[in-house]
Amino acid sequence: MSEKGKLIRLIGKEKIVVAEEAVPDVAEDAMLLEIGCAGICGTDIHIIENADKEPFVNDLPLTLGHEVTGRIVKMGKKADDSFYCDERLKEGDRVVVYMFLPCNNCWWDRRFGANHTLICSNPLPGLFAHSDKPPYFVAGWGEFLYLPAGAWVFKIPEDMEWELAVLTEPFSMGIRAVEKAFTLPGWKNLQTIGFGGTVVVQGSGAIGILTAVALKIAGVGKVIMTGGPHQALELAKEIGAADVTIDIFETTPEQRIAMVKEMTEGGNGADAVFETAGVPEAFLEGLEMVRKLGTFVELGCLIDDGRTVPINVARQIVQKDISLFGVLSQPPQDFIKSLRCLEQYNSRFDFRKIITARFRIEQAEEAIALVRDPKRKGIKTIFTGKAIE
Repeated sequence: MSEKGKLIRLIGKEKIVVAEEAVPDVAEDAMLLEIGCAGICGTDIHIIENADKEPFVNDLPLTLGHEVTGRIVKMGKKADDSFYCDERLKEGDRVVVYMFLPCNNCWWDRRFGANHTLICSNPLPGLFAHSDKPPYFVAGWGEFLYLPAGAWVFKIPEDMEWELAVLTEPFSMGIRAVEKAFTLPGWKNLQTIGFGGTVVVQGSGAIGILTAVALKIAGVGKVIMTGGPHQALELAKEIGAADVTIDIFETTPEQRIAMVKEMTEGGNGADAVFETAGVPEAFLEGLEMVRKLGTFVELGCLIDDGRTVPINVARQIVQKDISLFGVLSQPPQDFIKSLRCLEQYNSRFDFRKIITARFRIEQAEEAIALVRDPKRKGIKTIFTGKAIE
């Protein structure tokens, strides 16, 4: 009898099931991983809540999980030449996976390169969608992951533990957001984010905390973090990511805006604001916190769930002459930066404390319920897999 493995399927809006399927044979240009750790991201929750909408409804059943680490257990004979990796791969290697496959041929990929995969018009099949068909294991929320040719994989340093490596993807999003914020020409003197600037990070989840860490590495002087619950904010300070925290459950938006301005030079507002919570109302709040000639980076609201907020374009954006950036995804090259920072700055920032809950695949409903509870969710919840049993 062939080996079987468990996986989580999203079969409809807010409907998940744990299924069991046969582990597939591996094509000559593919590989099979045993999952080490796989994170639950806020974007995963947004997809679960909007699975009845485009583009997700046509891809059901889906398996989610894009924060993925695993151990290579099977490789096709041509697999090592069909993957993007700086090193030769072999069975037994531990890897972190960039979980998107650009087509390399649509208008966006031809014009701008295939590094921003979520911009691709025709991503290659094989990941996430239709997990009721072979090879079944198409994303991180399972015991195995089948990787087709063309994927980017990165070896995990030998002395790096699984729970550190699984932060590679969310940390790379924070790095990408900070990179965008630093793109204005320095001679214009429009922003002073580095070299001691004051920045607001909205959201105390993993993306928010790791964005704050990236800002600290880049030279920010003070990070003001708004979010909750209280224990997540305390951990953000304990880790070294935030200097000041403001609990959204204990303050009003008006109070938070006033508090931020009081903590900035001349009461003018923050040099930059990063919205990582994925709440449109937070976007409005952040526009009031950023100073004139400041920078705003939105990386939380990735999924269109239909929610909108009214914006006074003249007063909140144009008259303040701010720079506004959206971050949809990161290029795979930022995984290299992320792994390097996790390794080099581990003694300065206690990354391990970011993982606040661990579940097995069989506990899917319990894990997702925790992440959806704003007062219990902690920072990062992960599934642990076969590779670390």
